[in-house]
Amino acid sequence: MAKNKIFVSLDVGSSKIATIFADIDETGTMYVIGLGESQSKGIDKGNIISSADAIKSIKESISLGEAAAGFKVNGIFINIGGHHVESKKEKESITFSMPNKEIDQDDVNALIEKINSKYKNESTTILHIIPTKYILDDEDLVYDPIGLIGNKLTGEFTVVTIKSSAYNNLKKVVESVGIRVLDLAVNPIASATSVLYPEEKELGVALIDIGGGLSDIAIYKNGSLEMLKSIPIGGHLITKDIAYRFKISRELAETIKIQYGLATLDYLDVDDHIDIPSREGDENIRIDRKELVETIEWRLREIFEILKKELEKSGFYDKLTSGIVLTGGVSNTPYIKELAEEIFEKDVRIGRPKDFKCFTEKLYSPQYATGVGVLQFLLNSLEKREITYNSKEKSSINFEDFINKFINKLKELF
Repeated sequence: MAKNKIFVSLDVGSSKIATIFADIDETGTMYVIGLGESQSKGIDKGNIISSADAIKSIKESISLGEAAAGFKVNGIFINIGGHHVESKKEKESITFSMPNKEIDQDDVNALIEKINSKYKNESTTILHIIPTKYILDDEDLVYDPIGLIGNKLTGEFTVVTIKSSAYNNLKKVVESVGIRVLDLAVNPIASATSVLYPEEKELGVALIDIGGGLSDIAIYKNGSLEMLKSIPIGGHLITKDIAYRFKISRELAETIKIQYGLATLDYLDVDDHIDIPSREGDENIRIDRKELVETIEWRLREIFEILKKELEKSGFYDKLTSGIVLTGGVSNTPYIKELAEEIFEKDVRIGRPKDFKCFTEKLYSPQYATGVGVLQFLLNSLEKREITYNSKEKSSINFEDFINKFINKLKELF
């Protein structure tokens, strides 16, 4: 069987584990050819809380993905998130020994290395060093300095870090199933790559990805990442509220939330009833749908108010000309756009993965933004490095110098 350029991402979330297989053709078009999903266990808010359960969930997802794609994987791209993820602005300069030097990639790499050297400690791991802008000779603002002439080059960067223990625990769990972690992308950056448009990033936009255990924020302005934040609140809180109020299991609460839930009472036309089995298996429990929607709206309002305060603290709230893009599983809630616009007082749209082709419409749903975005982000940031897989009978990966990821992550889509 001829070799194909197959790339695989593993979206490790609090609600689901999704393994996505993608084939990249000669034009760079990404075709998703396989999907494996399992219920997430042992993972909460981006943290490993039970390695045995997490390994089991990851194994199941990967096995299902291999069966669907017809390929066996032993190297994978993963996402990472959690409240331990932080972003910080850094600036570095280099002055050239020769006058009017033509700037090349080595000069940009030197700036990256100076940033990297600041974070060499055991408690912090760098996830991304993302160029924001460059300044030539303390005067001229440029976004791509290579090929230009100057005597001094200053670079401004957004540095994304995570607590090393959180990074090492996730990596260890994934590699415990016999899969090598080739590289990773932080959740909100991956989602932003998948759902945002260049003009939104240029004008100013906040991406909000609300999953089961986390709400991730990424703010872009002038085409560059300005800030990101991960907050440990998400759809699981809504499910927990429903289970507590109506005295039902969380599994059942999740089901009725998805089947009958709305984001706000403003769009509830008929106050009908929902009959569900009781925990004891006796008579059915009758729930007023109005009370269900009321429960969902209360919690969503609280989540949005918390997120709004984070946006205001960033200093970019009034600069979000393109408004807010909601993605993640919770954004599937009917009329959540209308509720969000009321609270944020900005234009809101629902972000769905784009710029790829797929065998099923399912992958274009917001809950797959991170999994698809991991592949899109890393395929660009790793400068189209070729990873080849044989058929399932003979699987192999050819890659070089993945360790030098800080030097090679310079041509990203920002």
